[in-house]
Amino acid sequence: MRMFYAGLLLFFSTGSPAEAQDAVYLIRHGEKELSGADPALTPEGRKRAAAWAVLLRNVGLDVIITSDALRTQQTGGIIADALSLQTSALPKGDVAGLVDTLEFGHSEGTALIVAHAETIPRILEHLGVFEAVTIKQTEFANLYVVLEPTSDDPKFIHLLMP
Repeated sequence: MRMFYAGLLLFFSTGSPAEAQDAVYLIRHGEKELSGADPALTPEGRKRAAAWAVLLRNVGLDVIITSDALRTQQTGGIIADALSLQTSALPKGDVAGLVDTLEFGHSEGTALIVAHAETIPRILEHLGVFEAVTIKQTEFANLYVVLEPTSDDPKFIHLLMP
């Protein structure tokens, strides 16, 4: 039931894609393997990515941007396949480049960013959100939404997936 209300909130919180950038959604990649330099998603991580696709299907996403890490690309790819979208990948630590990509390459519409526990707080700050955000290494269910990210007063919503 909570997922229904979260989806309803997300659906009504975005405007039409023809306006300036309406919203940026941020999630952390799904659960990952615990070994290897660039670990893949676990079965639980793949299941979570599929659940994100269901939750985000009606928000009007135009683009999905991931880091260049395998786990973010897999998470974004599962969502993109379900929503018939393309993904693009940027270097994991290049937050300024990501923000430039949003501003100049995707200045209209709605974007999903699939990132990491350590980069999401920096991305939010670059989008004008100065609320302290800390993500534990065991947390994968946070959804961060920045409405009107190009305005002087962006709105910030933090939801937890059930």
